Amino acid sequence: MVSIVIVEDEPALGALVAAYLNRAGYTVTIYGDGHSALQAIAMDPPDLVLLDILLPELDGLSVLREVRRIHPEVAIIVLSALSQEPSRIQGLSAGADDYITKPFSPAEVVLRVQAVLRRTKPEPPERLLEVGPIHLDTQTRMVRVNGRSAVLTPSEYLVLVTLIRHPGQTFSRDQLLDVLRGPDGDAVDRTVDVFVAKVRKKLGLWPSPIHTVYGLGYQWGLDLS
Repeated sequence: MVSIVIVEDEPALGALVAAYLNRAGYTVTIYGDGHSALQAIAMDPPDLVLLDILLPELDGLSVLREVRRIHPEVAIIVLSALSQEPSRIQGLSAGADDYITKPFSPAEVVLRVQAVLRRTKPEPPERLLEVGPIHLDTQTRMVRVNGRSAVLTPSEYLVLVTLIRHPGQTFSRDQLLDVLRGPDGDAVDRTVDVFVAKVRKKLGLWPSPIHTVYGLGYQWGLDLS
């Protein structure tokens, strides 16, 4: 499971963001100061750090530079009340992968985290994906559910493979539309909701493994219980 460290000295804000990230399927640890966060990251580097800049004692930029030095592979998103362009440039120049200014929507943070992780930690393609009763061949694009063939259009297939490869992660409609507008997609003026509805129907599973996350988008969460 993808691990995230939040370094934030406002406990209520840190807990709120953590709750949204937990709901999106991430493992989250919160630290209220730079020193304790650095010690933990040095011993067990996470996949991504959400880092407040205005921290007590050790400031966020110092933490950022040290994390970049000891674990350059870790993705870092800066959270800051400093919205002026020089502050943004300073944070990005120090090695941040993204910069989010306060106040922000926790839902937006989840989407930005997902975007950064897709850029920094691409997953190697797998030819055969087997999830419960679903068998998917990414080379032939053949999909079988409980032994029966499910014939999907190119766009329906792209929706399915995008979600199934990232269980528990929420994709916004705009993110899925970007996928559908790729070279293999046929989305023009049809909505993502239409494609999702068709995939659900063709899979024929109830409850559907494609969950609607209200106000955010869709996520894969097959319940095998």
